[in-house]
Amino acid sequence: MKYKLIAIDMDGTFLNEERNITERNLKSVKKAVDMGVKVVISSGRIPSALGCIIKDMPKNQPVIACNGSIILDHNHKEIAHETIDNGLVIKVINYIRENFNEIFYNIFCEDIIYSEKLHPFAEKFNEYNMSLPEEYRLKSEVISDLKQYVINCSPRVSKIEIYDEDSDKIDTIKKYLEDIFDVEVVLSGKTGIEITKKGMSKGSSLETLAKHYGYTLEECIAIGNDGNDIEMIKRAGLGVAVSNAHETVKAVAKYITLRDNDNDAVSEVIEKFVV
Repeated sequence: MKYKLIAIDMDGTFLNEERNITERNLKSVKKAVDMGVKVVISSGRIPSALGCIIKDMPKNQPVIACNGSIILDHNHKEIAHETIDNGLVIKVINYIRENFNEIFYNIFCEDIIYSEKLHPFAEKFNEYNMSLPEEYRLKSEVISDLKQYVINCSPRVSKIEIYDEDSDKIDTIKKYLEDIFDVEVVLSGKTGIEITKKGMSKGSSLETLAKHYGYTLEECIAIGNDGNDIEMIKRAGLGVAVSNAHETVKAVAKYITLRDNDNDAVSEVIEKFVV
C-alpha cells in the first residue's frame, strides 16, 4: 500500500517528554513530505498552541486541532470548525458545580482557553508556555464566572476539559456525561477528560480531510498514544500505537511500535511503511 497521508498525535507520540520533536522524527517527516505524502498534526490543542511545534515542520501541511473540532487545510484555511452548543456547555458547567465544585475545568474558545482558576497541571503548563517566544505562547485567561461568560458572549466553544487527580471521579464524570449529554467524551491521560461536539473526533476529521484531498482511509496512517487517538487509529488503513500508549489504544492498533515517544517512534513508522 502506498500511503498518502500520515496523521500524527503530538503529546506522548510525536513530542518527547520535554515537548520537543526529535531530530530523527523531523528528518523522517521531511522525507515523507518530499515523497508527496501529507503529514498532518492531529492534536487536542487549539491551533495557536501548535505554532511552536509546526515552525520546524515542512510547510503547507494540514492540521487537525481540538480533537477534530477544527480542521485546517495546507494553507491553514478552515475546512471545518465544529462547536458545542452553548446550552450544552452551560449544562456541563452546572453539573460540575453542583456535584464536583472543587474540580478543575476550562473551555476552548477560538484561540483562547478560559478557566476560573489555575490547576497545578495548568500552572506547570503556564511555566512552559511563558518560556516560549511571545509569538508562540498560548493565550489563556482566568475569569470569575465561565457560565456567565458563555451566557453573555455566546463564544464558539470547541472543547471542554475536566481534570482531577482522582481517576475514579473522572471515570464517574465521563460515564455521566456520555449517558446524559449529547457530546463526545474521551479520556486524556488518567486524570482528565475532553469533551467535544457529538460525532467530532480525530477519526471523523481524518475522514473529512482524506475526502477533501481525494484519498481513501486505506491510504492513511494514524499514530497516537491516548484515548483521543483511538478513533483515528481505528479508521485509518494503518492505525499505529506507540509503545508507550495506553493499553486501550494498543488494543485497536494494527501496529505497535518498538520505540516510544522519547526514542523516535514516529520515525520508526515512516521508515518501515513509507520511505
